[in-house]
Amino acid sequence: MIDWNTIQNEAAQLLSDYIKIKSINPPGNEQQAADYLTNLLRKLGFEPQVFIPAPNRANLIARLPGNNSKKPIILYHHMDVVEADPQCWSCDPFGGEIRDGFVWGRGTLDMKCMGIMQLLALDLLQQHVPNRKRDIIFMAVSDEEAGGSFGTGWMVENHWSDIEPEYVWDEGSFGMQDLFGPTPVFMVSVAEKGSLWIKLIAHGKPGHGGMPHDENAAAILLKALDRVLTLNSKYDLHPIPKLMFQKIGSILPFPKSFLLKNIHNPFIFRLVQPTLSANTSVAAMLKDTLSLTVLRAGAKENVIPERAEATLDIRLLPNRDPELFIRNLKTLIADERIEIEIIHLSEPSSTTEVNTEFYSVLSSVLQKLVPKSITVPLLTPGATDSCYFRRKGINSYGLIPIIINPGEIARFHGIDERISLENLRMGTQIIFEVLKKLCE
Repeated sequence: MIDWNTIQNEAAQLLSDYIKIKSINPPGNEQQAADYLTNLLRKLGFEPQVFIPAPNRANLIARLPGNNSKKPIILYHHMDVVEADPQCWSCDPFGGEIRDGFVWGRGTLDMKCMGIMQLLALDLLQQHVPNRKRDIIFMAVSDEEAGGSFGTGWMVENHWSDIEPEYVWDEGSFGMQDLFGPTPVFMVSVAEKGSLWIKLIAHGKPGHGGMPHDENAAAILLKALDRVLTLNSKYDLHPIPKLMFQKIGSILPFPKSFLLKNIHNPFIFRLVQPTLSANTSVAAMLKDTLSLTVLRAGAKENVIPERAEATLDIRLLPNRDPELFIRNLKTLIADERIEIEIIHLSEPSSTTEVNTEFYSVLSSVLQKLVPKSITVPLLTPGATDSCYFRRKGINSYGLIPIIINPGEIARFHGIDERISLENLRMGTQIIFEVLKKLCE
């Protein structure tokens, strides 16, 4: 019999210690975090392997063996975290404080919590499920917050034979409460948008600020941006959000239930789009997005600039052709004085299947442990390391199995990030129960 109260307290203390390791990326410095996990795993009887892609960067795997009648599952998490300004927090962001039923600190949600829950679930599986049909691979990586070239990207390129799985369990979303009503909705990421970063460069002619002319590069750029940013108002219903909203419709009262169940109807989609898009995260699932992130022009108050630049962070729906998007962008700008420079273009990745054993088992366990909940597929607006696995044709599922509300999600990469002890307990139990079934 598993004492889940003891597991909860152990998870809180382990996470607290993990948070104290400042694996901020950049520069990362994940070696200390890998050492911490290595020591924990060895105490539990595992033999972790550590891979060094660069000085003070580290990736780690530990394998719980099965009989190989089924292919492995990877339990993934990243060890790096984003920066946190202590002056803005109510506590030390790297203090690992446990108070008021929460563990506080940078990484408690993104995503050191997942690593601790996975590690404890792996040990429980080792103790309570002796006959396993597949290996379970615990995988902790560097550099996710900066694109993964020293982490998952490096591991996939250099050590694929050491990790090749059937399924990957990654981050990507949470169980959300009070987003679509009181019913918890576990949103499992099965696809993500492609990233395209471009620079618009306007070429004009210099001149005196007191004598305006039509070749002001800054003015040329502003007119182009005015046209380009209109693309943010064009909505499109991708198959994954369509399925998500149709499933959510089953828990809502009429007429919301009718509208969401029939969201595939173009008229109804136009009708509900203003309400859905009021939430920026939801809106990002329903269109290609363009964000103006950097703007540069001019050097002196009385000199008209001959060059102006704007950087755009563009996120494309999975079915978009980026080359066609850029050609359409040139047509929309319709100005030869504007140059388009591609800074970054992500490789395309496939959409994860939902008609799989993993998704079915995950859904049934969530329904069992959180009886009033529903499970839906999600298109993640941002990027995760799942893209590396999906490009290899691996079904990768993104869910940190805890329940939070929109107020808590604001702490993700934000101020006073935290996770409740109750969520640590529930998440560990969910991971254990899912793995138990998938190893039978």
